[in-house]
Amino acid sequence: MFPTDELAGKALGIVGFGSIGMAVAKIALAFGMKVFAYNRNKKNYPGVTFTDLDTLLASSDIVSVHCPLNEDSYKLFGEKTFSKFKDGAYFVNTARGAIVDEPALAQAVKSGKLSGAAIDVLTEEPMAEHCALYGVENIVITPHIAWAPLSTRTRLLEIVKDNIRAFLNGNPKNVV
Repeated sequence: MFPTDELAGKALGIVGFGSIGMAVAKIALAFGMKVFAYNRNKKNYPGVTFTDLDTLLASSDIVSVHCPLNEDSYKLFGEKTFSKFKDGAYFVNTARGAIVDEPALAQAVKSGKLSGAAIDVLTEEPMAEHCALYGVENIVITPHIAWAPLSTRTRLLEIVKDNIRAFLNGNPKNVV
């Protein structure tokens, strides 16, 4: 009824290799994927090949974004960047909406350059009626609610409590 494929043997490109990018890499490696990463600072992570952004885009079947929003990443994924993707690649953004030029993403999917996209963040939330991604086939949009389950919020509150305890005991952790 609809095309399916498996992850084994596919190449995943991870843009932003902090704690979330590393967790995604661990899962991808468990599925037998080849993993590329692009990060401001190269890291040593078994099974992951660090490369420049253009090589990552041209080599990846799936590109997953996990970088922070800053002046370097603002609209990093636009018409020029999408043109460098491997034909038929799939795009995932769970980082920040403004990292993506939404009209350029819509065009890349409509033209077939990208086979589709999964987006959990938008430039304007909640989604505006004029959003370029609205109604585009092969783009799945979720409402930035990965934190919504009660079990997730409970776990996050435990982390906050542990951080406060550590700070009060003179051993701060998760210092940014």
